[in-house]
Amino acid sequence: MKHETVIRDFAAMGRRITDYLRRSDRCPPLAVAVQKSIAANSWFTEATVRTMLTAIADDMLDAPKLARWLLPYPVATTPKQTGVVMAGNIPLAGFHDFLCVLASGNLFTGKLSHKDPFLLPALAGLLTEINPEWRRRITFVDALSLDALHALIATGSDATARHFETLVASLARAHSPTMRTLIRHNRRSAALLTGHETPAQWQALTDDILAYFGFGCRNVSLLYIPEGYDLQPLTAALAARADVRRHAGYDHLYRYRKAILTIDRQSFVDAESVVLCEDPTLHAPPAVVHYSYYRRPNDALEMIGRQSEQLQCVVAGRLVTNKFCTFGMAQRPALHDYADGTDTMRWLNEKNTVN
Repeated sequence: MKHETVIRDFAAMGRRITDYLRRSDRCPPLAVAVQKSIAANSWFTEATVRTMLTAIADDMLDAPKLARWLLPYPVATTPKQTGVVMAGNIPLAGFHDFLCVLASGNLFTGKLSHKDPFLLPALAGLLTEINPEWRRRITFVDALSLDALHALIATGSDATARHFETLVASLARAHSPTMRTLIRHNRRSAALLTGHETPAQWQALTDDILAYFGFGCRNVSLLYIPEGYDLQPLTAALAARADVRRHAGYDHLYRYRKAILTIDRQSFVDAESVVLCEDPTLHAPPAVVHYSYYRRPNDALEMIGRQSEQLQCVVAGRLVTNKFCTFGMAQRPALHDYADGTDTMRWLNEKNTVN
């Protein structure tokens, strides 16, 4: 597949998604998949699925953005069978890997999460309607045969990562395969605050915290705040989002965390949509956001540096490194925002490309 074909066909898919978002009856296959997903997974709601579809259509399937993204990458000389194990923590969590494998000229074999089995096949169906040539490049399986793969991408919890690392090591001992692996561990995200945030930034930060009920690796779970920081503007903005608790499952998590903290006599700030606790650890449980004080800006950057291997992204008013993003954009990654900081396109085509 040439880059021109990738751009043309995926941009056409983006337009089909946009048609659905404007009026669901314009794309019946996607409408059916969305309703099945909502029925099968209580954490997938109409709103969260539409949020993800909007982000994909606007940020990943826009023709000029696709063209700029693909420009530096060569095309695979020989398509390699690439297995992808999908996460299911948020809707379409594996879409970017799906796009990378196909855009790089390789063959996609996907193992779907049981939490999200309908959405990506529906999008793949749209792509094959646009261009039937994609059919021979896309396969979904119930179980991956590792010894039949040239490359493997696996995304999930730390337990999932350890499982695949063990399997791959065992396979290597038995068969000495040439399969390359990209196995991602659990990560979370943080926000660096200064005390000079605007009301619009507060509002945007609530999206970074609460989108997809906080289950994404790009959701903010830790706030770095200066000493003497006034939490009231943030708690007020979060309280205005208390409607997130209309979801029974989330309301249960929120009440449960409040109860545990109360029983343990831990201090916390009740922001009505989440509870805020002083704790320097990145992996806050659902419905909880940790915060940690810093004295000087450089101290905060040092703290971020120490947690770099566990951080997916950092929300801030100033973009210090490519891991940083602006307020409200944590769950709107661009095409070049690769998970865990590994350039998936370059990794896929190492020793398999022509300029």
